[in-house]
Order: sequence, then structure tokens, then C-alpha cells
Amino acid sequence: MKPDKGYFASFYLEFVLLPARLAAVYAMIYVLMPRFLLVRQYARFLMSYAGLIVLAGLVHRLSAYFFYEQLMFGQADPFFDPGALMRAALLVNTTVVFVAAAKMFQLYLVEVEKNRTADASVKVAVRANRRTYLLDPPDILYLESMGNYVTYILADGEKLVVHGSIKAALEDLPETFLRIHRSYVVNKDHVTAFNGDKVQVGATDLPRGKDINDAMLTSLKPVGVAETA
Repeated sequence: MKPDKGYFASFYLEFVLLPARLAAVYAMIYVLMPRFLLVRQYARFLMSYAGLIVLAGLVHRLSAYFFYEQLMFGQADPFFDPGALMRAALLVNTTVVFVAAAKMFQLYLVEVEKNRTADASVKVAVRANRRTYLLDPPDILYLESMGNYVTYILADGEKLVVHGSIKAALEDLPETFLRIHRSYVVNKDHVTAFNGDKVQVGATDLPRGKDINDAMLTSLKPVGVAETA
């Protein structure tokens, strides 16, 4: 603001321009980010963001033109002055980027806390060898049932034999575990390949039930799992 305009004019200008900036910020945080950015539709996000900045810049310029330049001083630059429109778009963009960055940082902190809490709380209690083992689900490769006993095969090669049923064992495990056969439950995060008859976990081939479709095996799994012929 030029010094001869005074502090009142400066505050009044900010008040007049605030609605356009607030609308752009809300559209960014509650529409563009959840609908496009967070689901990795980057091209649509960039196109929508560019349109938002142009639209908000026009509203920004409209507010300054009618409610500040003409109403307060009785004179104004041309409405479609390229320099004025560019300044309006840049001001809106700066506000949106600043607030969006703060929002993204907040979402990051929430996600970190959520993962930390989940990692700390999810344990599987297994009674074997006269001891109770607290297992992390990612450390379990698969479960094998033999009669009234269930064997937990772990990533480090250890095997824990537990008295009980595979159905009861599955109830204590998270959704990444899938019963692929009446005698086997696999951790889908450790499945490396599969075909119509077998599911490979590490270097071990396990039988696959006829009612297990491919979508059940690939959901909640890392990208890059291969299907064997």
C-alpha cells in the first residue's frame, strides 16, 4: 500500500479481498485435495488448481476494483489490466499454497501418529512351548493347521505350534491375513506369486482353494506382486 493511502485503506483492502482468498483456500483443502491430490490424480488436480486460481483471481480483482478503487477513491485502473490481474492471481496463489502446506503437514502428523499407535497396539498373543509370545503380524508368513494344532511360520524361520483351530487363530489377525485353504492362512503382504492352484509365500508353495479369486489375493498388498502362469 502506498504511504499516502493510510493505514485504514490498507486494512479495508485486506477486508475486501479476504472472501476471495478464503473461498480459494476452502476449495483447495476440502475439494481439490481430497478429491484429486490425496488419491494421486495429479493431472486433474493441477488443471483444477489452475482453474481455481484464475477464478479466485478474477473475484479478487473484481472486489478490489469495485469495492476499493472506485468506492473508496472514485478512480480505478482498467478492470482487465494484465498487471492487476496477475497480481491478484499471485496473491491468491500465495495464500492458498501457504495454508495448503500447513494442512498437508497436519495430515502428515496425523498419519504418523496413526501408524505409530497401530504399530504399538497390534500384537498377536500366541501360547507355545509353555510361553506366551507377542508377535507382530508383519512377522508372520502363514499359518498351517494340522488337526487340533496350528503352526505359525515366522519370517525369521521360527515355527510356533499352538493348540487350537485355524478359525480361532484367524479371528485374532488383521485383514492382511486370508484363509486360502481349509488348512492354510497367508499374510498377503508376503505373497510373492500365485496361479490357479498355488499361492507362493516366500519360497513355499501352498494350496489355493477354488473359492479364492485373484482380487482377494491382491487387495491390501504392495504393488508389484506377480501372477505365475
